[in-house]
Amino acid sequence: GRITALVGESGSGKTTLGKSLMGLLPDYAEVKGSAKLEGQEIVGASESSLNKIRWARIAMLFQNGAANLNPVHRIIDQVAEPLIQHSGANKGEAELKARERLERLGIPASQAGRFPHEVSGGEIQRALLAMALIMDPEALILDEPTAGLDVMTKSFVSRIILGARDQGKAVLLITHDFDLAKNMADELVMLYLGQVMETLPAGDLLMNPLHPYTLALGRSYPSLEIHRDLGGIRGDAFYRVIHRHAEKNGAFRPHSHVVGAGASHANGHSPPKGCLFQPRCTQALPECAEKAVDLMEAGTHQVRCLRGGIATQLELEHVGKRYGVIAALGPTSLTLRAGEIFCLVGETGSGKTTLAMIAAGVLQPDQGRRVLEGRDMDQWIKEDYRSLARKVGVVYQNPAEAVSHRFSVFDIVAEPLKIQEQLRDKEEIRKRVLRVLS
Repeated sequence: GRITALVGESGSGKTTLGKSLMGLLPDYAEVKGSAKLEGQEIVGASESSLNKIRWARIAMLFQNGAANLNPVHRIIDQVAEPLIQHSGANKGEAELKARERLERLGIPASQAGRFPHEVSGGEIQRALLAMALIMDPEALILDEPTAGLDVMTKSFVSRIILGARDQGKAVLLITHDFDLAKNMADELVMLYLGQVMETLPAGDLLMNPLHPYTLALGRSYPSLEIHRDLGGIRGDAFYRVIHRHAEKNGAFRPHSHVVGAGASHANGHSPPKGCLFQPRCTQALPECAEKAVDLMEAGTHQVRCLRGGIATQLELEHVGKRYGVIAALGPTSLTLRAGEIFCLVGETGSGKTTLAMIAAGVLQPDQGRRVLEGRDMDQWIKEDYRSLARKVGVVYQNPAEAVSHRFSVFDIVAEPLKIQEQLRDKEEIRKRVLRVLS
């Protein structure tokens, strides 16, 4: 009675997971772990055992609908086939039930006898859904069930899926469609390069994601209404490549590895030691590249992140500033998370610059608290202001007033390096400055 949506980029392993639950992966695929259907183990089960439960107890609607129908058989024959194979029904009985099921899904009897090439893509999708439901299975795996459908057909198919859930069926919904996932699913599983990055209630997708990948993928989607990230997910896309190596004895060994777009086999052969999302993450630490992380419980979520999810970089709690009787800034609170752009808008004199200077540690508030990366900013200023200045950079409103007119452009850019003593060698300083300016 629940819908779990499996969401991720192309190549993340969604369809592979669905096929593994059906026992339909090729012989060279190495499937590990456990998958049970009401106590019956699926992984490693014999072909005869799997044949008894496929379509009868667990059914799958495959991606690319027309490619999964036999072009030389009528639609009604293909919908009726699971009944003949598993229930012992004769052809007449099976066709009668298949015709009834097709009619309930909007395909009249006049079209049930047609061949796949004689019907539309939406009708093919309905026929495949009828085939998956004909044996009334306990579990459904739906791989992109609404891809390429018009709005009306998509709405119809969605109602059928919700009806299956209401009948107590377990539904695994594989989709790229964030709107479909968040509106239909009870929970989401975020998959990246074959690893689960996060599981979360569907209602938390927009407002409370924990993993940076969930946040980035959600904000890259074009039709979500709360936030936008026009830059998408940074960096190249990565793919898990599966192939076979020949052993000395002539046998073939299945092997997989991760490569970036455009990478050669030689330089992409070794998968990352740490988090697979680390090369594209906006809050990655050096140890993220080295340390593998398991899924961790985080309230109603599970998240695979060394930092426990999206990190809070800066938090202001009821900060305010007065100049005599004038309140330049009333009590104000805000939170900035890693990888986030926070836009502060207001008319002249509303306190924008005052708040920015307080957040940067340049101006001392009269009230409230500032926390930077989990540490009280006042304590940071008192004990090690230089390291604080390395953490928070400021671009001031009036450039001409922010720099000395006696400095060249080179000197202005080089000054922080000299103050922070990050670089002492003049040639290294020159190279760094020129690189930034270029």
